[in-house]
Amino acid sequence: MTDPLDPVTFEVIRHRLWAINDDQARMGARLSGTPIIYEGYDFNAALVTADGRGLYTGVYIMHHGATIDGFVRKVLTEWPSEEIREGDMFFTNDPWWGALHANDGILAMPIFWEGELVAWSGIVMHDDDVGSPVPGSFVSGAKDRFGEAPLFPAIKMVENFEPRWDVERAYLRNSRTPGGNALNMRARIAALRTTYRRIGELIGQYGLSTFLAAQEGIIDYVERVVRRRLSEIPDGSWYAQGYHDHDGNENNVYAICCRVIKRGDSLVFDMTGTAPQAIGSINCARPAMEGAVMGVILTFLCYDLPWAIAGLRNLTEIISEPGTLNNALSPAGVSMASITGTLSTQDVIAHAFAKMLLSSERYRQEAQGTWSPGISGVRIVTRDADGEPALARITDTFGGGGGARTFTDGIDSGGIFHSMASRVSNVEALEARGGILQVYRRELPDSGGAGRFRGGATIEFAGTTHKAGEENVMLVRASGVLMPGGRGLSGGSPGAAVHNVVLRGSDIRRRLAEGRVPVSATELSSNAIDVQDPKTVSTISADDFLIGTSGSGSGYGDPLRREPQSVLHDVRIGLVSAQAARSIYGVVLRGPDADSVDEAATAAARDAQRAQRLGESRPVAVLGTLQTIDGDVIHPVSDTVEAVQANGERALRCSLCHHRFGPYDADHKHGSLMRERPLTAISSLNALCSERFVAREFCCPGCGTAVAMDIQERDEPILDECRFVAPAATV
Repeated sequence: MTDPLDPVTFEVIRHRLWAINDDQARMGARLSGTPIIYEGYDFNAALVTADGRGLYTGVYIMHHGATIDGFVRKVLTEWPSEEIREGDMFFTNDPWWGALHANDGILAMPIFWEGELVAWSGIVMHDDDVGSPVPGSFVSGAKDRFGEAPLFPAIKMVENFEPRWDVERAYLRNSRTPGGNALNMRARIAALRTTYRRIGELIGQYGLSTFLAAQEGIIDYVERVVRRRLSEIPDGSWYAQGYHDHDGNENNVYAICCRVIKRGDSLVFDMTGTAPQAIGSINCARPAMEGAVMGVILTFLCYDLPWAIAGLRNLTEIISEPGTLNNALSPAGVSMASITGTLSTQDVIAHAFAKMLLSSERYRQEAQGTWSPGISGVRIVTRDADGEPALARITDTFGGGGGARTFTDGIDSGGIFHSMASRVSNVEALEARGGILQVYRRELPDSGGAGRFRGGATIEFAGTTHKAGEENVMLVRASGVLMPGGRGLSGGSPGAAVHNVVLRGSDIRRRLAEGRVPVSATELSSNAIDVQDPKTVSTISADDFLIGTSGSGSGYGDPLRREPQSVLHDVRIGLVSAQAARSIYGVVLRGPDADSVDEAATAAARDAQRAQRLGESRPVAVLGTLQTIDGDVIHPVSDTVEAVQANGERALRCSLCHHRFGPYDADHKHGSLMRERPLTAISSLNALCSERFVAREFCCPGCGTAVAMDIQERDEPILDECRFVAPAATV
């Protein structure tokens, strides 16, 4: 039982707990000895109630923080209560216990007050290497988890606030980077000990009953506000599908599906249709998939709320078949789970969720095209002066392009959706800790997804080895290579696909010796161009030059509706080429320097492109005579589709020409026209994609305005878009 809490005290305590959790995360990062933590912010922290309900998670890697409460519940369920004592800390790196993959070790601590368990705190960090046949422990070539790093279900790593040296030694023995891992463990312990003290100070000041009442109040507050927000969104369902390419063994493609169903003030996430788990390391266990779901809700609907996972779990149902890519069963391979199955799942969920938000006049400004989808991570493994392995992880993937919104462009090199606080590592830090020389990083022209509002451009990074041996191990971990990983909204295009290539036997050393620093591949010569598979282990020598890209932001709305002056600005600053301005945006620029817009020629070019779009498209379903409909707008559906009430009927129409797509409870995509285009038509940077994938562009039969775009295999059926619930009906 808890006492009632006055509003002022509640506000003070909830903000203090918020600060305590953020401080424990930052303390862990400051004390860490590895660049991926103190530079890249690949960590998170959480506060949890005594019975295992998530109270706070930090603003760092969301999937990390969103699984700590599940780990605590497993400890409470499977560990004898009398053996959970003051000063204990429990550790796991097991994905079925809550870690995303073996590198992401969780340390959780029970917090006691006068002998009573009153809360938990937890922190998770990425350790550079935890064993396995492949340095870095992202294991290409593994068939299942027995070919990967050792997994530890809950073990008592700390007693009486001090690490158990024998247990820690056994854990570190498996690693190629024991020094860095040991520092990370000490950083976790120090952060949790400080949190223990600060929670004690808080209880000492306000009393235990007030502290417990604040916990319940925070969870109730978050649930109440999110339920209210959901109740303001029309009931219906919204569908999205994406893919993950290459399983670590073969260049196979795995579908990931999500249908978001909104009923009243609750949500269902239905993953039916997702591919069976892979024979390889790209799968994730259910805790990671749940973390992806929670992370999407936190970002889209909890922008001004405490990130209390417990409040979201109360209003959310997840339907997922065990044995699938993102609900894998042991002994599935999971060593790449954090950056593969989990992130690809998050991208698909976020796309469906954004479609839902578009139908709400109040919350549609929170909708976003896909941010920096998937991953493009490269590691270079060299030897230090003592002959020990040195791992340099290029974190430019944390600088991918942001997704476009309903009112503005995506942020160029804006970051990653699943961690608004993560950062691109300092180049000097990478060079100091590993044998790599990063020659340039730049924002890549034509990488942002086209749209009325453009997706953010991504980073292109390039480098070579430095003060290392002739042959060094290079590990590529990428997705969204065979096809773009993201999806645009309302007819916007996805950002360009990821690629990693190596110029073998390049003249980079000569160029640098001459004082000429290249800023693109065209400035170098080489013996061969080696295109890297999405997941591969290869070598890189002193004369090889690596060029890679991260995921790009997706666009919003029909590119032919973009303001011509905005296109001109993008051309001037080098983010859109003059060729793309003409072919994709229909903007005709004047002069040899493309320094102004030819308004009349642009209007004519756009009319011609819409006419071509209509001429090349076919009906998705059988269409009768084209109809228009007048009426009162009920709510938006997408950028140029809206729901209206007319003559006692609810229907969906084009907001520009009033073409009637169909009744209110029908999918407007089925009342549209569709044409298939090669992926190079939406970005020239997609030249390395597989030809088995196409861009399916859907448009209004009346005016030719693009209303949706899907990336699919040629022989797949057309995907659902959205379907609303008619009054007095149920989903």
